[in-house]
Amino acid sequence: DDTPKIVYPWDIFHLNDTAMRLDFDLLTKDKRSAPISPTNKVSNEEQVFIEEGAIVEHAIINAVTGPVYIGRNALVMEGTTIRGPFAVCEDAVIKMGSRIYGATTIGPACTAGGEIKNTVMMGYSNKAHDGYLGDSVIGEWCNIGAGSSASNIKNNAGEVLVYSPASEGNKAMTGIKCGLLMGDYSRASINSSFNTGTVVG
Repeated sequence: DDTPKIVYPWDIFHLNDTAMRLDFDLLTKDKRSAPISPTNKVSNEEQVFIEEGAIVEHAIINAVTGPVYIGRNALVMEGTTIRGPFAVCEDAVIKMGSRIYGATTIGPACTAGGEIKNTVMMGYSNKAHDGYLGDSVIGEWCNIGAGSSASNIKNNAGEVLVYSPASEGNKAMTGIKCGLLMGDYSRASINSSFNTGTVVG
């Protein structure tokens, strides 16, 4: 059986690209996108879907690499650069000048900013300011302070060993990229630096 399965937390970002493409087809089937404002620069417009009430102005959206979904009442502020696949869910905010790579999902009522790549932020969490977050999973009701960054690759480009209580020896290999795995209700102060494969409970 080759059905994708989430066994470890990092499987969430490993499988997100595939899941987002399937979700985009499901969410947009037999529906029409809200008009895309002419202030935006968009590539592959047919793969961009904007729900009712969303505000997207003066953004650069490249959907050649994957679909882009903007949820109901979401706000994508000016100067944001998006490379699909990407989804921002209902009532979420993307701050000015953000740089977002696929495959990234920003959950409902989140605030996101800075540089984000291949990351899933669950609902009601915030990474509102500059700093890098890649190959990561952020739980619900988390807050990452301004200037914080997470390393997602070791200096020797070796496999990342991560704390995993479900695994033998409480450790498991994730592949060569793994950033921050942050549990619900966690907080990080300004200018926090997270090592590769950090687990915050």
